[in-house]
Amino acid sequence: MRSRLAVATIVTSACIACGPGKNTTTESEPTTTLEPTSTSPTDGVTTTSTTAPTGTSPTETSTGEPQACDAFLPDEILGDQTTITITNAGAVPLWIEAASCIGLPKLVITDAEGDNHFFAGGPCSPPPCESLMQGECLLGCDDCGVPPGLKLEPGASFSVLWAAADVEFMEMTAECAPEVGCAGPCAVARERPAGTYDVAVTAFQTCVGSCDCDPPNPGGHCTLEGGIVLSEPLTVSLPLAFPEMPEIEVSIGAL
Repeated sequence: MRSRLAVATIVTSACIACGPGKNTTTESEPTTTLEPTSTSPTDGVTTTSTTAPTGTSPTETSTGEPQACDAFLPDEILGDQTTITITNAGAVPLWIEAASCIGLPKLVITDAEGDNHFFAGGPCSPPPCESLMQGECLLGCDDCGVPPGLKLEPGASFSVLWAAADVEFMEMTAECAPEVGCAGPCAVARERPAGTYDVAVTAFQTCVGSCDCDPPNPGGHCTLEGGIVLSEPLTVSLPLAFPEMPEIEVSIGAL
């Protein structure tokens, strides 16, 4: 088993949880590379990235051998992270579905073509291509207990740092991965194109099941542990000019 943080954080970063009054505290270590860049599964967690092409490989010669293995290396990501803050602007608690082993809130960030640029990783997400090239071939799935969601009390906020990178899924060749068993699917960070993206957040007004956190997070949010059934959705969508806008707040639940 291996940690999937390395994959989930290709284009994600630290979370900040803010309570009423928005007193913020950094909960994790921001990053923008394929290395682990998200937070721990406690109070804050990481977020996002994009849906990318799958199954690509380096250009091949007539002999079927790759011309270079550089295609598996990540882009140099120079852009800054974007802070996406979800705020419960209503008078009652809201619940948001989780999207990863580390409990990230489920966001949808789409470009003009409708491609989703939110990638939170999963228990069986492919490893970083660069790690396979270095012989780090601990493949397989993590037996992680995926949190079903998080709860936002009235006035509470939860922030996610959206790194300036997308994810491309590729197929590592045996020629580029020196160790036996390293060839196979992998993921690599790519520079995200500038443009206008749509940030959509869906929160739910009704929850049945293990809907309360024990103890609740002092900042006004907490990660749920048991099974839940959510209903009465509220969806808010806002445009985000990337990379011009370093932050955006999505207020939800207001009358």
